[in-house]
Amino acid sequence: MKWYHIGIKAKDSAKSIRFYQNVLGLRVVDTAEILGKTFTFVGNDTIQIEIEQANPGDTQADPSSMTGLNHFSVVVEDIQKLVKEARNKGADILMDPFQPRPDRFTTFIRDPDGVLIQIIQYADNANTR
Repeated sequence: MKWYHIGIKAKDSAKSIRFYQNVLGLRVVDTAEILGKTFTFVGNDTIQIEIEQANPGDTQADPSSMTGLNHFSVVVEDIQKLVKEARNKGADILMDPFQPRPDRFTTFIRDPDGVLIQIIQYADNANTR
């Protein structure tokens, strides 16, 4: 088995696509029209996220008060740089990067639909500015 993608239902798919491009640096890698809906895949060489336009009556999930999927996580080379640039672009950064374990630094970002994204940088790559 191999990981393929994670799917996100977006209130405003164009806004979510811009977030994943501008904040996380992903690119549109595919689009598919299925049963009258457009699905846009953003990603890079190792991950893909499927963005689906939500239906008008859909309600936003709150990962902090639900069971089931709580967040997904990505590894970056420079967490401080990503957080600084994300803040400058208006992203919802939940906390400054911190070191919860000796081998990594981490933070969480919330996407436009409330999806929690954990950002990790391994300590052997860390620049502790």
